[in-house]
Amino acid sequence: MPSRHPRGFTCGQRTFVPPGLVTAALGMANSVPPAWDGLVHVADDVGTLLTCTLQSHRGRVHHGVVLNLRGPNAGTVWAAWRDGAEPCLAVLLPDCPATTADGDEGCSEFAGHPGTHSWELADPVLPPALLMTFGPLLTQQARPPDGRVLDAASRFHRPTKNRKNPAR
Repeated sequence: MPSRHPRGFTCGQRTFVPPGLVTAALGMANSVPPAWDGLVHVADDVGTLLTCTLQSHRGRVHHGVVLNLRGPNAGTVWAAWRDGAEPCLAVLLPDCPATTADGDEGCSEFAGHPGTHSWELADPVLPPALLMTFGPLLTQQARPPDGRVLDAASRFHRPTKNRKNPAR
């Protein structure tokens, strides 16, 4: 029920995930104790597009999700990159523990992230030039568990489900 009044926009800066980062993320994800379902992470689990989901910022360093680990309190593999440079850093960070007052939605950022929580942010509209570049790729991204379909012509999807309780 994300009918919240946004307090800002996400940064929205995008870049592709280079093959070396996929290898690093999988190595990191599969080196921690096995997920609650006992499965290992494979290359298909890694997204091909990084999007900075932090609140719009002036800094040149961006952060995007490379791989969501399975299981409660498992954390997420994040990448960092600078404007004009290929992402080369992956780090496993715990999830932000904040939830909405009603507990219906958890923040989809990392613990200690700058800016406001994800449910307080709106996604920026995708400019036409970027839509031509990223639109086809955005429609290929995995659909969220609730079955919503991505509308690449206007907005992109960010996870909004409560990660503390995946059944929600």
